[in-house]
Amino acid sequence: MAKNEDFAKICNDIKAGQFAPVYLLHGEEAYFVDRIVELLLANVLTDEEKDFDLLQMYGADVEDLTDVIYTCRRYPMVAQRQLVILHNAQSLVGRSERSRIDHLVPYFQNPSAQTIFVVAYNGAKLEKAEVIKSVTKAGGVVFEGKRIAEYELAKFLPEFLAQTGLQFDGNSVQMLADHIGSDLNRIMSEIEKIRLNLKGNRVTPDMVAAHIGISKEFNNYELVHAIAVKDFRKCELIRRYFVQNPKNNPWVVTLSVLFDFFANVMMSHYAKDKTVNGLMREVGLNYGAAKDMVAALKNYNAWKAMANVALIRECDARQKGARGAAVPDDEVLLELLYKLMH
Repeated sequence: MAKNEDFAKICNDIKAGQFAPVYLLHGEEAYFVDRIVELLLANVLTDEEKDFDLLQMYGADVEDLTDVIYTCRRYPMVAQRQLVILHNAQSLVGRSERSRIDHLVPYFQNPSAQTIFVVAYNGAKLEKAEVIKSVTKAGGVVFEGKRIAEYELAKFLPEFLAQTGLQFDGNSVQMLADHIGSDLNRIMSEIEKIRLNLKGNRVTPDMVAAHIGISKEFNNYELVHAIAVKDFRKCELIRRYFVQNPKNNPWVVTLSVLFDFFANVMMSHYAKDKTVNGLMREVGLNYGAAKDMVAALKNYNAWKAMANVALIRECDARQKGARGAAVPDDEVLLELLYKLMH
C-alpha cells in the first residue's frame, strides 16, 4: 500500500498523464486525499471535456453502488476516457449489501479501460483488506494519507513546505508548527494568505506572525529561545503575556514544548557533531532549533537538562493537582522558569 512518502510519485505520475484505472484514497490526513483528487480533476480532462465526461457523486447520496458500476462501465462521450469520482466514501450507508464498499470489488478486479474511477475517503481510514487487495492486483493505486504526528513535524514540514516554491527559515517553520500543529490543510490555507501579500518568495517570522494572527515576540518558540540563551528579562515578559492570554497559549502545549526542548538538549550533548548542521543531521532539528541548541549546550550540561525534564514533569503534576491542590498557572510557570535557568 502506498504511504505518505509515495505521495510525490503519485502526484508526478498524474501530472505526467500516467493514470491508474482506480484510485482508492483514504486515511486520517485529508490533505493528501484532497490534493490527489484536485490533481486528477486538473489533469485527466480538459474544461470542455468535463462538461460531458466528468461525473462526481457523494457517499451519503448513493444507495446502490450498482448504479456507480454502470456509470463506470459506460463509454465516454467526448474524451478518450471519463473521470468518475465518489467523494466522501466514508459516508456510504450500509442499508444493504449494494450500498457497502465491498459491492465494488468485482469492478475493482476488472476495471474499465475507458474510466478513471476515484474513491475518496475524507479523513477516514478504510479497514477492508479484500477491497484494498482487489484494487492493487488490478493495477490500481491505493493510498493511505497518514496523519503526521506532532513529534515528526520538525522533520516533515521543511520538505512539505518546499512544494509551495517559497523559502521558509527555521524560525518561520517552527512558528507554523507551534501555532497550527499537524493540520496540513490549515497550514496550506494560511500559507496562501501569506503568498497574497508576499513580495518575492522568502517568508520571515514577521510575515507568519502578521498573517496567521499570532504574536511573533510572545510564543513558545520565543520562550524556548529565551531559555536557551538564558535571557531572564525576555522569559518574564513572555510569562506575563502567557498568563494574560491563556486561551492562545495553553499550559499543556507550553509544557510539552519545554519538555521536548530539554530532552533534545540531553540528546545533543551526546551528538558527535555539535555544530548547527551536525545537530540538524544527528538529532533531527530544524535550522532554527539547531541554532538555539548550540547556545543551550553552553548553558545547560546533560545533568542539568535531565534535572529540568524532571522539573517539568513535577510541574505538570502540581498544576493538575496530582500532589495536593492545583496551583495557579502563573505561580507554577514563574517558579518553573526560575528553576530551569538556575
